[in-house]
Amino acid sequence: MKKVEQHSTCSECGATIYREHLDSGIARYEGNKLLCSFCVAEYEKQHDVSGSNVDAALDPISLQDDDEDLTPEPAQSKFKISTAALLGEGGAWTESRFKRRLNPDSPGASRCRSFHSKLNESSIDFMTKQINDWLDSNDQIVVKFATSTIGIFEGKHAEPNLIVTLFY
Repeated sequence: MKKVEQHSTCSECGATIYREHLDSGIARYEGNKLLCSFCVAEYEKQHDVSGSNVDAALDPISLQDDDEDLTPEPAQSKFKISTAALLGEGGAWTESRFKRRLNPDSPGASRCRSFHSKLNESSIDFMTKQINDWLDSNDQIVVKFATSTIGIFEGKHAEPNLIVTLFY
């Protein structure tokens, strides 16, 4: 193969080929010939290099029989949704998954729980209801101290949120 110093020429059309063209892949060697981007495209058309996998991609798709169950399986998520109803029952937040024992008589906290809401009146009211429902449904919890901060939660839009952490 021929080594390209600063620039070279296409073996087919004589166009200038720079080192950057080879590095980026728009020009390349085919056999012992150095080809520019236009000659590479022409080479691929003639040798059907670019479309070699097209036939496999266009194979017919097999469809399921009508007798088969077409119900999609539910997606498994790593996230658990906490609603006021679930918090009241303790369904979303079970204490059994923690190894450290809850010790309501000690002066120090052994666990924490965070809540967040957007910065508007109805959202903060809902968060307050969530906290109170959670505390009402878990009589063994004694809040030792709490912190609050404002932080950006990113979703569809980045929005400031109030974040309350209760240590118990």
